[in-house]
Amino acid sequence: MSAGGTGTAPVLLERREGDTAIITLNRPTKGNALDHELISALEEFAARLQASVDDPPHAVVLMGAGDRAFSAGADIHNLVGLDEKSATDQMLRGQAVFGMLEDAPQVVIAAVNGVALGGGLELAMACDIRIAAPHARLGQPEITLGNLPGWGGTQRLPRLIGEGRALELILTGEPIGASEAHRLGLVNQVADDPVSAAIALAQRITAHSAFAVARAKKAVYAGMRDGIRAGLEIEAALVGECAVSPEQRAAVQAFFDRKKSTTTNKEPT
Repeated sequence: MSAGGTGTAPVLLERREGDTAIITLNRPTKGNALDHELISALEEFAARLQASVDDPPHAVVLMGAGDRAFSAGADIHNLVGLDEKSATDQMLRGQAVFGMLEDAPQVVIAAVNGVALGGGLELAMACDIRIAAPHARLGQPEITLGNLPGWGGTQRLPRLIGEGRALELILTGEPIGASEAHRLGLVNQVADDPVSAAIALAQRITAHSAFAVARAKKAVYAGMRDGIRAGLEIEAALVGECAVSPEQRAAVQAFFDRKKSTTTNKEPT
């Protein structure tokens, strides 16, 4: 699948590896910057994930074309000459698209194979898990252009690394390296080949019930957004949904079958 693109170079590429979709931001000569066209392509893809149509994948790996950039951020050309309302609307749209990825029932893993700055880091933070290349640089440089992160950076970054460090990164605009990002908890791991590492992790996750994975994601984000009391209520309800699912019933029966087989095969003493 390819999406967008005004010529022969679509801005979003998709290929499958088993149950995992590998999605590539495909504007390598622009640092995979997020322009209106690429945001629209991401929106279309995220809508397909949520609709669970057209043979949806069980996991998604998101990467940037080339090895220099995951995404260098929002395309600055799209920010020139905006009035207050159009700037606000543009931020709300990006927030909504990134929220759609976060709300997808599939696990979404960002393979940060280069710089992830501004909107690029905000996109990576909207993914569930992040794996970075050793040479990756991550940051929110919007303050250096007289502004602030507008696609979720002021909200997701503190939740990942704490308010103090998040404010330091946002208010200085200075990027950090992959090892520091890992130390802070901004990325889950650093790997020489983040795409292969992300695919391998996706395969470990998709070995489990897709029904349960979707509900585990939903429970975690519910608590983060609405507080622990609301999260606990939703968690209990989602456990109830899983309890009557064919996947759990089959898994529980398989567990008992294995236990019975082990007991039967023990030599008598």
